[in-house]
Amino acid sequence: MLREGLRHGTALLAGPNSDEVIPVSLYRRLATDLDANGCRVAADLSGERLDAVLAGEPVVLKVSHEELIADGRAESADPADLVAAMKQLRDRGSGTVIVSRAAEPALALPADTGSEVLEIHVPPLQPAEPRGAGDSMTAGVVAALVRGLPVREALRTGAACGALNVVRRGLGTGGADAVHALAERVELVEWKG
Repeated sequence: MLREGLRHGTALLAGPNSDEVIPVSLYRRLATDLDANGCRVAADLSGERLDAVLAGEPVVLKVSHEELIADGRAESADPADLVAAMKQLRDRGSGTVIVSRAAEPALALPADTGSEVLEIHVPPLQPAEPRGAGDSMTAGVVAALVRGLPVREALRTGAACGALNVVRRGLGTGGADAVHALAERVELVEWKG
């Protein structure tokens, strides 16, 4: 992972299926070593692994609202509680923080907007398979950043990837043309609190 991250310049760290597979300490070491050597680190983690990766100051951190609540970072699913948790994660070293909220619009605290929080609105679509939308969203955001797109465009791309995953059966579905077409319809709206 270290070699590939250094070779490509961007690494996405996500959680294992079991807590026994990869120790938390490895996440800390990877995140800090990659960051110290000029690699952009992105993460889709929760719990101790999220804490560990913050040491590497990830450029993007995605977490679900359920995970924020389970970790004790947010008291409830109320957007104000989630935004407070997002700001704490930013204060601890993260760049852009994204919180997926199941059927509700995701929230984003982009690194380039100070304290402005955005709601990510995707067009209304009928779900066929709800699993995997958050993972697809994270992958889309990171892929867009790798291509050099600005953060707001990366958020639109990620939201389109997540939405397309939900309307089709099978994880990680949807082609580039469909992602681009849907991303144009994703709206980023300032969260008013």
